[in-house]
Amino acid sequence: MGGRRRAQGVAAAAASCLELASLAGDGPGSVSTASVCSAFSYLDGDTEDIQVDEFERRLDALFEKRGATREKALESLAVMLRVDYRADDCVSHNETLTSRCLMALKRGSAVESSLASQLLGLHILTLGQPDEKLFQNLKPELERSAVGSTGGGAAVQMAAMDTLALAAFVLGEDETGTRAVMDRLRALWGKGDAKARAAAVRGWSFLLTSLDSQLRDDEATACLAALAGLMDERDLELRTAAGEAAAVLRCSCSAGVLSSLAEGDDEDAEDEEGEEEADLIYENNGSGGGGDRTKAHGHMPAGAGGGCHAGRRRFECGNGGGHMEELVGKMQDLALNKGDKLRRSRRERASQRSTFRGLLGALSGEAVPECRIKLQHGDSLTVEGVAATHRLAFLRRFLAGGFQAHLQHNPLLHDVFGFQPRTGRPERLTPTEKRLNRSCHSAESKARTANRQWSRDAKASRLEFGY
Repeated sequence: MGGRRRAQGVAAAAASCLELASLAGDGPGSVSTASVCSAFSYLDGDTEDIQVDEFERRLDALFEKRGATREKALESLAVMLRVDYRADDCVSHNETLTSRCLMALKRGSAVESSLASQLLGLHILTLGQPDEKLFQNLKPELERSAVGSTGGGAAVQMAAMDTLALAAFVLGEDETGTRAVMDRLRALWGKGDAKARAAAVRGWSFLLTSLDSQLRDDEATACLAALAGLMDERDLELRTAAGEAAAVLRCSCSAGVLSSLAEGDDEDAEDEEGEEEADLIYENNGSGGGGDRTKAHGHMPAGAGGGCHAGRRRFECGNGGGHMEELVGKMQDLALNKGDKLRRSRRERASQRSTFRGLLGALSGEAVPECRIKLQHGDSLTVEGVAATHRLAFLRRFLAGGFQAHLQHNPLLHDVFGFQPRTGRPERLTPTEKRLNRSCHSAESKARTANRQWSRDAKASRLEFGY
């Protein structure tokens, strides 16, 4: 019965379409034959010619009530934006993408929040244009997730920190917003999960490479001190992130900071001499005047606090001006795998050793960091310098498998690294052309052989007649 009614409805619709076709004329309100045929084929159940955009279908799934459906849609959209440069889709669906990702950050589960942060970061990289209004809309919720207020765990914090750094890098129109984000990330260095702290350090150093002006001397000195303290942490990823950030900061320091660091090292030497004199006075008096000595010199005795050196204690607390020698000394220990009480795998030891050896070479000026990447159509990109290679590593880590696609087609990356890739492969010779031009039997090869033979004969004739 239902099939008969459907057949009658299709027949009626087809009749109406044919009636419209018969009334079609050349006037402005006429109906084309193609539209009539397409309507007829649709009513007939033939939907093979109708293509539904996969991107829009996944966007529609973000409005579903079931959390698993939204998570699957977020993951699919992130894959689409990662492996392909879809600027038109991001521009046309900007408001929908932004609003649904913010909703997922506010009310979604940990998995949904993490995926929403990643999708936001990819969306920002694809847009590639400064947008202060969008930046201000995204910033509060990303900072809330980065701090851990949502309770999603380290994965949510790491994803939010990366996206927050990218938002400041791409969308921010002035350095004021960038420095505010850097301050927020710097506040997260000393608390929380080690992986999240490492992400905060990476985001901060990534934004440091984008600043046109240098940090203040006291701010740079305090940051160096804090990074040196992070190198004593047990987590290898946090150590590596702190070492890379220290190298970027050291290479971007002004002459005033470097001179203050040198003065701080000289003050350390004077403090050591004064401490030795105090030891002699203490031994000569032979009395228990340890408390007076501590009060007189304003610091703990050398044996207090687990035998830690006084200069190192001041360095870790950020009270002595940074002391670059102490920082380099810690890097040297890590490059030799010294002072590590944990049992680490051979791969971890090799990674730590190679990383800090490279950082030491960059700090000393003996080796300039360089990275060469082959592109899609045969050309290559060469990046040199501490800041440039660090910026490249951050973007490469975030884009993962889609880095080559964005490096080839994304204008933002072209501006960041200052290059323009080839749009197509260079023309190649066909096998016939190779045989005609490069074979030993080609005309050019035969002419070259004849020329060489003539030169040898001419030389032999001159030698024979004594010329």
